[in-house]
Amino acid sequence: MSKKGKNSNYKNNIGVASEETVSPKIPIQKIVIISAALLLIIGIIIAIVIMSQPKEFVLKDSGPVPDVAYVEMDFGEYGKVILELDGKEAPITTKNFLDLVYSDFYNGLTIFRAQRGFVIQGGENEKINLTPIKGEFSSNGVENNITHIRGVISMARTNDPNSATSQFFITLDDSAAYSLDGDYAGFGRVIEGMDVVDSIANDLFNYGGYMGFVDDAYAIEIKSAKIIEYKK
Repeated sequence: MSKKGKNSNYKNNIGVASEETVSPKIPIQKIVIISAALLLIIGIIIAIVIMSQPKEFVLKDSGPVPDVAYVEMDFGEYGKVILELDGKEAPITTKNFLDLVYSDFYNGLTIFRAQRGFVIQGGENEKINLTPIKGEFSSNGVENNITHIRGVISMARTNDPNSATSQFFITLDDSAAYSLDGDYAGFGRVIEGMDVVDSIANDLFNYGGYMGFVDDAYAIEIKSAKIIEYKK
């Protein structure tokens, strides 16, 4: 009798232990929902990473580089600026700029820097990869006789002399020539709308930080840029 009792208790103990250690079953429908949600989250993360990577930009060919070309930049309420480009002195830079304009690259970009007595600067799109061009200036072994007096348009670059892509600047004062000539590729000048350039500069002066760079919220939009026919 005592043996039977022991066996009975043993079986009961086993039964209790089994009930306590068996994990509750998760419905298949719930597993499917959780898996789908995880896949969705992973997909969103991958998409964000892909979208944040710079994209290659294929330029449209504006044609053979001319000796002289004209570009009109519209700054909305500020007015328009007409640029005369010098394809003789800076053929590579002029061709690159014309191709960018012809490809509508500058439309919607901004002027994001204004340094008093020096330059305004803009034309960058961080989401797009562009092929750098050769720097057309004397310190890089290329003759360029354009001097950076007031109203000259030139290409911005890094410390690498052959790193210019799309960023440009327009000089505000003749004194800029002392620090820019021979080291930056001037390729044209403002022939109409220098008052527009000054107005943009004066507004940006109020918000500029180090070296005149402003936050995106204060940058001034280039509404459009287009190649035009111009008669003096």
